[in-house]
Parts: sequence; structure tokens; C-alpha cells
Amino acid sequence: NNEGDTRTIHIINESTVQQFSEAIYGKDSNKHLSATRFRPNIIIDNLEPWAEFDLIGKTIEVVPKIENVQDTPLRFRIVSRTVRCAGVGVDPLHPELGAIDIPNLLAKHFPQHGPYL
Repeated sequence: NNEGDTRTIHIINESTVQQFSEAIYGKDSNKHLSATRFRPNIIIDNLEPWAEFDLIGKTIEVVPKIENVQDTPLRFRIVSRTVRCAGVGVDPLHPELGAIDIPNLLAKHFPQHGPYL
């Protein structure tokens, strides 16, 4: 029970970003999208592409692997997908690469997911 104290944490699936990147640039391209472009708080990497959407409505537990920290799990309730806006068109780590239209590219290559990632 969070007693109304809710905060948003953005989770990105590395496999989804890779599949999206390959749809835009091709598998053999030197260009690729970085998960950091989407300004996530958490990047996960052991799910199939788009499987993060299957987590909506569920609670996940994360157990920190930090020395001298008790193994008490952190619990996150997955409540919705994130609508992507034009703000993620520029990679914060590589702005020199220029802007791309993420919402339109998502709708073009993955219309079943719309502008969500």
C-alpha cells in the first residue's frame, strides 16, 4: 500500500530498443538506437522484445546486489505504457547524430504498439 505516494519510474527493455533500431536502420548498420535515448530510470535486458507490455497490471520485484545492503526486494507495480514524444528524437549522449521522429517511426514499424515504448 503506497497510501497515495506514487512516483513514476520509466522502464525500458533493451531487446525492444534493439528490435526497433534494427527496423529503422537494418541489422548490419553501424547506426543504432541507445536505450538512454528514451530517458529510462531502469533498463531491463532479459525479456523478449515488447514483453514489457505484458507486465502491465503486475508487480515485479528487484533484489539489489549491492555489498552491505540487505536483500530486501524493491517492488514496482507496472501501471501503463509510456507514450513517446518528440523529446526522445535526440540521443542525450550523442546529440551530434541529429533528431529522428521516434513516435512516427514506432507507428510505422510497429503499429500494433502505436507511439509506446
